[in-house]
Amino acid sequence: MTVLRFSDGPNFFEMSVAIEEDRTLQSFGDAYVTLKIESKGFSGHNDLWVLGTELAKFCKALLVLERDLKGAAELQSISPNELELNVMAVTSRGHVAVAGSTGYDVQLENSTQWHSVAFGFEFEQTQLSEAVAIPWVRRYAG
Repeated sequence: MTVLRFSDGPNFFEMSVAIEEDRTLQSFGDAYVTLKIESKGFSGHNDLWVLGTELAKFCKALLVLERDLKGAAELQSISPNELELNVMAVTSRGHVAVAGSTGYDVQLENSTQWHSVAFGFEFEQTQLSEAVAIPWVRRYAG
């Protein structure tokens, strides 16, 4: 499993993707995503599902962003608010950044509490070339 990773010093965003390959399941083609994040002293992790169609849009947009250094690649989880991801151009000179949030409900003894982390940092644009070379990115981008 190849990891998509953007980093800047101690800040990083990592996303691993496991594609559902069983054609008999309703989730065929969707992706089980594992995230690890460290951003400006805040950290978090999450495991969640993303629709295959949404991951395809994200991967295609990532290819365009890498090529043109304009626009954004956005991704959301199936369950609301578990993942909001935006990889984007932030200047006309090709500077790029990653930003978003991830979270989930934690069941406690007598209540449920929402736990989440928001993140955002700029990273070196050459990391986009590494990202679009990842096999699952290429597969979903078509």
